[in-house]
Amino acid sequence: MPTRRCMIVLGAASAFASSLVGAAPESVWPNRPVHMIVPFAAGGPTDTYARIVAEQLSTIWGQQVVIDNKGGAGSNIGNAFVAHSGPDGYTLLFGTSSLASNGALLPLARLQPDNRPDANLTGC
Repeated sequence: MPTRRCMIVLGAASAFASSLVGAAPESVWPNRPVHMIVPFAAGGPTDTYARIVAEQLSTIWGQQVVIDNKGGAGSNIGNAFVAHSGPDGYTLLFGTSSLASNGALLPLARLQPDNRPDANLTGC
């Protein structure tokens, strides 16, 4: 089980990884609160880890990170919410291993993102 220190380091590393790419200097992100979706009920271990990471990201980014718990259906409700949210970069998923297994076990879970041209998250 990951320790609190490990989770803080991983959260900080993921936040700094984007700065190594060389983003445009005029790019200001985030300029509004970021929503982190936790696909489990509030108060559980996943929620606790997400709140620790969100606190660190808020400090690093200088912008509030809001935790939204959308539990139920083995995490499919929260996962599908993020898959169908707008591709603006302000909705994050605090995913677990259930994201990989639910897609294979429950093919009708609607975890695939929309096929709209503006829903392409990679920009390719």
